[in-house]
Amino acid sequence: ADLLIDRVKEIPLLIVLTHRPEFQNRWADHGHVSALNLSKLTLAQSSAMISRVAHGKALPDDLLEQILVKTDGVPLFVEELTKSILESGELKALADRYDYAGTAHNITIPATLRDSLMARLDRFTPVKEIAQIGAAIGREFSYELVSAVAPLSTTQLDEALAQLIDSGLAFRRGTPPDAVYTFKHALVQDAAYDSLLKSKRQELHAKIAKVIKDRFPKTGETEPEVLAHHLTAAGEVEAAVPLWRQAGELALKRMALKEATSHFGQGLELITTMPESRERDAGELALRVPLGMAWMALKGWGAAEVWSSHYPALALAKAVEDNDALLSILLGLQSNVQSQGRITDALGWGEEILNTARKTGEPEQLSAAHDRLGVVCFWMGRLIESSEHGEKALALHDNAMHMDYRQELLGDPKVSVGLFGSQAAWMLGYPDRAAQRCDETVAYVRRFGHPFNLGWALRMGAEVFVYRGEPGEAHKRSDECERLGKEHRLPVLVGLFAPSVSGLALIREGRFAEGISQLNSALAASGASRLRSPYYKAVLGEGAAMLGRLEEALQLIEEAIEDVLGPGGGERSHYAEILRLKGWALTLKDDLAGAEKSYLASLDWAREQQAKSWELRTSTCLARLWKNQGKQREAHDLLKPVYDWFTEGFDTKDLKQAKALLDKLEVTA
Repeated sequence: ADLLIDRVKEIPLLIVLTHRPEFQNRWADHGHVSALNLSKLTLAQSSAMISRVAHGKALPDDLLEQILVKTDGVPLFVEELTKSILESGELKALADRYDYAGTAHNITIPATLRDSLMARLDRFTPVKEIAQIGAAIGREFSYELVSAVAPLSTTQLDEALAQLIDSGLAFRRGTPPDAVYTFKHALVQDAAYDSLLKSKRQELHAKIAKVIKDRFPKTGETEPEVLAHHLTAAGEVEAAVPLWRQAGELALKRMALKEATSHFGQGLELITTMPESRERDAGELALRVPLGMAWMALKGWGAAEVWSSHYPALALAKAVEDNDALLSILLGLQSNVQSQGRITDALGWGEEILNTARKTGEPEQLSAAHDRLGVVCFWMGRLIESSEHGEKALALHDNAMHMDYRQELLGDPKVSVGLFGSQAAWMLGYPDRAAQRCDETVAYVRRFGHPFNLGWALRMGAEVFVYRGEPGEAHKRSDECERLGKEHRLPVLVGLFAPSVSGLALIREGRFAEGISQLNSALAASGASRLRSPYYKAVLGEGAAMLGRLEEALQLIEEAIEDVLGPGGGERSHYAEILRLKGWALTLKDDLAGAEKSYLASLDWAREQQAKSWELRTSTCLARLWKNQGKQREAHDLLKPVYDWFTEGFDTKDLKQAKALLDKLEVTA
């Protein structure tokens, strides 16, 4: 629906969607969408509906009043209660009205809609039995399946189904044996199903499962959740668990993430009822690993559900000695704490991943371990060390060996190394190399058609172009990321990835209010994922300062610094830039001594990182400050050696600004 509503904005097309009050729609702020609240039926409208159901014949006045009071304007209840009374045999049809069949006017009025539905089903035994079987199958059921399960002759079955359709409780598409039946409302299905004894339900579900396995084997392959549901309801736990896992894996592969978490969760709920054994541990492990991956894609790496899925699996993997699962779990746990901004803890998990991989000696595991350590080092600001781990990961990477990983959630080290390597390349002073590596990695990911991986690659690549001072290029990637998220129902792409880089780009191109709104939206959507938040806060401060909100700006930047230096933090990849922005904001406050101190601290950190791009950006700011103070020679001597170090990227914003300032300094020096 999200994608449809977005696309019809420019099309002369009327679409009417209905939903219950508890559903929270996301379209209220769309200019081309109007919302109408449908209240209960009025007494006049309810009376008109009753007359329509009674084919224009009037009911006794007192009976009509009872129906109106009991149904309280609920359309389905009005219709069903009227039909129930007309079918009760307590009324007789006259020429233009109904009257009581007997002398006592004491018709029993069902108290609830469900009572009304059951009263109608109870009057037709064959219909009730078929409705119960159909309800056990689902809201929709085929003639072929119900005929295989129902203990009726073809004639009896056809008559019962015809009566069910004539009653209006269900609808039919097609003709037998290719017909498909659908209950008019979920409440009809619920009423029929709830009327079954527990033992009868189990018996029915077991029979349905057997028919599906014997006569419709493809259903078990393409829709294993259907068979799993019936086996679960039949109490056949051991047979149901692997099917829930299979259903979850299929849903995860097509990025149906809510369905995937539900299917894996169903399997976990069942497996806890099984007696303890090595086989049970292995089965639980096979559910927990992909469940954690599904939560990552649905809510982000830092989500609490990732930890609660993977951490209990750690002991299971060690108990059954499954090294592949152990590595996946460690990767998930490391990603979880890293995304929460706990970089020091993430380093510990990264080292455990490497130790685990070394025990196996398998190149693909060692490649993944070096990739992950490279990512941690990137966030710690240890850019050279990050690049070295990336090179080791690629040297161990084998295309054939990693083919299966390309269809998994961020499973291919080549992608991660390429994307973090492109950001590190810019920071280390290679703007053109960064853009080239970014584009090559995105092109590589496109070949495999995995929407989440492509969205993540686009988001990471967009940030490279923000660094380069090319917000238009960043927007192209952000927009595509958002489209992918909408098309494939991936909320992390829509709510977090796209608005985060879009906000950065908007602020850097001077659209400060819009950028602040986007970044704040991304921060709100990030939940427990606090990675990058120090950088985001600092850029938010930049936007606030440009809107004249200087105190707010300085407070945001100070919060960013506290996040970096506080216990459990350690995210220093952007620390030099945060300190530069503090210095810049202090110049707006005319605190030039404070600004110089902050610029010098930024330079110290940039030089320690060997981050030439951060060093150039801060040197330009400090040189400009010194120039305005009459220190042309000091400004020139600071900026020139940094600028002269560069061998590429001379068409990027930072190098152009540095060159323009240098030209002025050389004239006056």
